[in-house]
Amino acid sequence: MNQKEFIDLCILCGCDYTHSIGGMGPVTSYKILKEHGTIEDVLEFINEKNKETLLEDPNKKCKYNIPKDFLYKESRGLFIEPDVISDK
Repeated sequence: MNQKEFIDLCILCGCDYTHSIGGMGPVTSYKILKEHGTIEDVLEFINEKNKETLLEDPNKKCKYNIPKDFLYKESRGLFIEPDVISDK
C-alpha cells in the first residue's frame, strides 16, 4: 500500500476531517479499497450496489450510506498538506 492509498484508507475508516460512511468499518474499508484502488472508485461501487439494492426492493435499507457532506477531497488535501502553524 502506498501513501496515497493509505490516506484514502484513513478517510474511509473515519477521520476528523469529514463524516464517515455508515456501515463501513476498517476491515471493509481496506477490502473494498484494495479491490477498487481509490475513494472515487469505492464511491462508484457503493452507489452501484445501493442502486441494485433499491431496484430489488425500494423499502430495503442500503448496506453503506454515503453522507451528503462526505468531504473526501478536502480531507485528502489536509492529509497531504496539513494546515500547520509554525512556532518559528
